[in-house]
Amino acid sequence: MEFKLAKFLQLIGTIKKTIFRKVRTETILKLYNTLVLPTFLYGSENWTLTALQRRGIETAEMKLLRPLAGYTLYDHKTNDSIRRELQTECILDKIDEYRRNWLLQWQKMSQNRIPLKSYHYRPQGKRTIGRPKKRWREQL
Repeated sequence: MEFKLAKFLQLIGTIKKTIFRKVRTETILKLYNTLVLPTFLYGSENWTLTALQRRGIETAEMKLLRPLAGYTLYDHKTNDSIRRELQTECILDKIDEYRRNWLLQWQKMSQNRIPLKSYHYRPQGKRTIGRPKKRWREQL
């Protein structure tokens, strides 16, 4: 996931360097929604995100949207107000929507399918010492 986030930031930086001041805001948003977001969100339905990773994803998204709306951090505009102004959806909401859709697909699967078996799998034996790993199921 960290690799995909780094590539996402790299794409945002490329957009800001090359076409940011030369193209209209609507065009940049279309490019962002059709090229950058699907590339980043590919496979996101299986990610297990920590709070730090979720915050990093939202920060990366706002690195493009905030200047696109014409604001800086010193303007003290909330992320939600900027998204409302640009009429875009939060990337974290899209990740959660992808997860819900994947869960609905699982519910339709027959019992012998591998993804469904892995979802219901419970390992035998003792777990390792320390805090348990965060599981995908707990993020729904």
